[in-house]
Amino acid sequence: MTFDKTEFVDAPTIPAAKDNELVEEAERRGFIIHKPAPPLATNLNVDLSSVRGDRVKLAIVSDTHLGSKYQQITYLREFLAYAKRQKVDAVIHGGDLSDGPFARHKNPHEVWLHSWDAQVEYAVDALPNIGRPWYVISGNHDDWWETDGGGNLVREVCRRRDDFTYLGSPSGFLNFGDTRVEVAHPNMGSSYALSYQVQKHVEGMPPEEKPHIYLAGNFHKACHLPAYRNVETFLLPAYQSRSHWMRGKRLASVVGGILLEFGTVTKGLAPSLKIEWVIQREPRSNDWPG
Repeated sequence: MTFDKTEFVDAPTIPAAKDNELVEEAERRGFIIHKPAPPLATNLNVDLSSVRGDRVKLAIVSDTHLGSKYQQITYLREFLAYAKRQKVDAVIHGGDLSDGPFARHKNPHEVWLHSWDAQVEYAVDALPNIGRPWYVISGNHDDWWETDGGGNLVREVCRRRDDFTYLGSPSGFLNFGDTRVEVAHPNMGSSYALSYQVQKHVEGMPPEEKPHIYLAGNFHKACHLPAYRNVETFLLPAYQSRSHWMRGKRLASVVGGILLEFGTVTKGLAPSLKIEWVIQREPRSNDWPG
């Protein structure tokens, strides 16, 4: 038996709808729409069974802004390879893993990956596995996806990587023995004095939350404020060079990472530290598949 194709009528296609349109339609039909809030900071006791002695060495990176045309992925990979040779115990990421949706910063010409899926898949594949665990928080650029009704990008990247652990947003706590480390991504602008914003933050910390070491992403700066109110405070450099938007705001971006070694048994109120800044003075141009 044969049929003439003209006898069949194609099923009507359902036009793509935006999240807000779907929510409005569901509410018109009497449904209650609930989106869970982003997870709060995790307080994680790190397994030290593989650590020799009573000292821990960390590789610390932040603000990689993957998907940005100003990303510094080559320097990042070189730093992580160096960190592996230095036998670090773990990697900490201080947020803004991705550059986020360009509609938020209104600079579509600054990104080469424009969608959530593209930035997730690139982050999963681009960040090397150095045989050490990663501990990652979300930054404001990452959170923009969720703010716009989408998914939690960093949590999804961590779900796809066995070596990644998601610590929440905008901060997370890691306990290395007696030493408490907070990694955070404050959603605020820089001040003329580099240390001012984090000084005010440390001053406002509740006693029960005060860490021994405070690591702050977001500012794209390199600064160590030692023993301020018994907290070792760091501004973290970025792995994104100065973008077009930053130039318009007269903002600098320090490119690099930190190797940080400290004791897991505290003496007094702060552990002893060894700090190695790995700063790149000349950012790479067009470090993306353009």
